[in-house]
Amino acid sequence: MRALELNDVSASVSRSGSGRQDVPALTGLRFVAAFSVLIGHGFSWILQNHETPGGVVFWVSQIAGLGMTLFFVLSGFVIHYNYGNLVSKGLRGTAAFFWARFARLYPLFLLMMLVYVILSSRTLDLLNGHPERFGSILRALPYFVFSIHSWVYTLIDGNPLISAIGGGSPITWSISTEWFFYLAYPLIAWLILRARTPRLAIVLALLWCALWIAVTSGLYDRSAPIDAWAVQYFGPDAGSEEHSQESFVRWLFYFSPYVRMGEFMLGAFMAQLYINIENRPVSHRENLIGTVVFFAAAVSVIIITYLNYSPDVGTNIFRKMNMNFALAPTAALLVFCGARYKNAGSRVLISRPILLLGAASYSIYLVHDVVLGIAVKLTGSAKHGFAYDLMKLVLLLTAVLLISLVLYAYYEAPARKWLRGLWRKRPAPAALAGASPAS
Repeated sequence: MRALELNDVSASVSRSGSGRQDVPALTGLRFVAAFSVLIGHGFSWILQNHETPGGVVFWVSQIAGLGMTLFFVLSGFVIHYNYGNLVSKGLRGTAAFFWARFARLYPLFLLMMLVYVILSSRTLDLLNGHPERFGSILRALPYFVFSIHSWVYTLIDGNPLISAIGGGSPITWSISTEWFFYLAYPLIAWLILRARTPRLAIVLALLWCALWIAVTSGLYDRSAPIDAWAVQYFGPDAGSEEHSQESFVRWLFYFSPYVRMGEFMLGAFMAQLYINIENRPVSHRENLIGTVVFFAAAVSVIIITYLNYSPDVGTNIFRKMNMNFALAPTAALLVFCGARYKNAGSRVLISRPILLLGAASYSIYLVHDVVLGIAVKLTGSAKHGFAYDLMKLVLLLTAVLLISLVLYAYYEAPARKWLRGLWRKRPAPAALAGASPAS
């Protein structure tokens, strides 16, 4: 595909006028995050009839949790690496930052929102002469258009806001959460930028981990009174006892940006550490240590996921962190070591196929639930043999990847380039003449 040139897809981290070097491994990690969500949801959608307690389907489905945490940590890393200097230049730099993020996210987001609304069962009911449920779309749509639907918890016709449209739109909760991070980032960038030595950056990252472990585990310990308050304030539909996935507690702990902020901030601290040492040569000893840490972090994903989800394990600190910060330190090590050190893992991350798919990771994320949902609707949920359903899953995963590559090449990337071109045509002060709002 002509639009998928390596000089484009490898630029997961562009210079943004700061002289930063490209870090192609981060593009590869974007694919790891997107594929983790894709494979986790794929097993849940297609192989649900084969799920047994503690079985393969159950455990593979949990890998989506890693994908979301990796997305948020990676976002903090890339945003700070790209835009830390830009937002420090004042209002003009901050405006360039927001325009860059708008150009990056909104073209595909708005297109997919149109698809979600068209495919929603509420829209189908309207077309069949039953408009009663369509009102929830009209009430929820402004929140989605302004991408603030994960910021508040409210019930619309008995459904939480993020589920009020349907048709695949609940997956966009993370886009809304990202926008909260973007709005907060210029206010906190000054703090992170002041960690000008590697030692200070490490200390701040460790202190942040300690703080957020305390915050998330403290919330877990208070989940019962929080749940009771939610039932009293919002009604029984907000309670976790009968509606665990739609409850206020689930929203607060998993979907809301207020708790997820910990992952983004940790990624930003790790980016500052990387910036502080990126021009230092990597010795053989340092590369060896970094490689060991990288693969140890990869193994820890399995251990932490087991401790979090296994029915055979009681309450522990990882379970208290509700799978939103439990894997954040692990993800931070994967991002930092993957970016700085050379090993078999990093070579896979910068291979051409992974870079191409990493560039299309946003499309993969927004497209996959629609494809999986349509497949289930068309083929039904009747139980077939495991081999049959597994083959169907492989075909669907392949379809998602191909659709996403085409969508990236012929819509997402051109739309982003066009919008960024509009910004570059604006007159800029001399201090920002070389800045490029790229990501």
